[in-house]
Amino acid sequence: MCFVVSLQSCICKMSCFMLTNVNITLLTWFLGVYVAQAVRLAPPQPPAWPATFSVNFHEEQHISFLPVSSNVGAWYYDFGNKRARFDHLQGQRDNFCQGRGLKLKDTRGDCHLLFNNTDMFVHYPRERQCCWACGAVEGCTVLKPTWLAGAKYLGQETINGTFCHGWEVQGAAAVDRWYQTEDGLPCRYSERIIYWPHSVHNFTFNRSTYKLDPIPASVFDVPDYCNVICPKPWRPPPPVMEGGQ
Repeated sequence: MCFVVSLQSCICKMSCFMLTNVNITLLTWFLGVYVAQAVRLAPPQPPAWPATFSVNFHEEQHISFLPVSSNVGAWYYDFGNKRARFDHLQGQRDNFCQGRGLKLKDTRGDCHLLFNNTDMFVHYPRERQCCWACGAVEGCTVLKPTWLAGAKYLGQETINGTFCHGWEVQGAAAVDRWYQTEDGLPCRYSERIIYWPHSVHNFTFNRSTYKLDPIPASVFDVPDYCNVICPKPWRPPPPVMEGGQ
């Protein structure tokens, strides 16, 4: 009789032990699934730009569905030395290049925007025309690598056949969007100007030209003849009033 009771007790303990193990296993599995789902659903954090890079792009502007311009260009970025150069080539209608009051034969010719630590210059190299356009007071300084901090995640978008993550941040004159691949290659930069007529400006990058190599200092040289203030310096637009244009 004692043997039967002991056997029943043993079987009961074994069953409880097995059930406990099964419960722990199931709980661990559910926790694993939950954590995996949470990680998968958490939006990617806004990226920081590398301190130095260069890349070519195709540039387009449009207002509503009306095309304004289409051209190519290049970015050269060297934050460690607080300098940058943005090339908007033949056909451009860049809002910093245009309207500075220079006496040009071709206002849509190659235009280089040259940035140093405190100033931005507009340079038309083919015509040897150059002038100071704006400075730190107007916000014309080199973008920080962390300029996307706090940006809103937009999800994924297919750009030239590649899945790219996007983020959006409100800038001083435009709503800015940045898209890049999972491994950090740039896909597109887009800006929607916040003042009328709300043009959209897209830079779609040629990822095969993206380089992190040091950039020669000569790329950022400001010409000696760039020693005058633009007849019409760039000024930031007035604040957009709620419900206004």
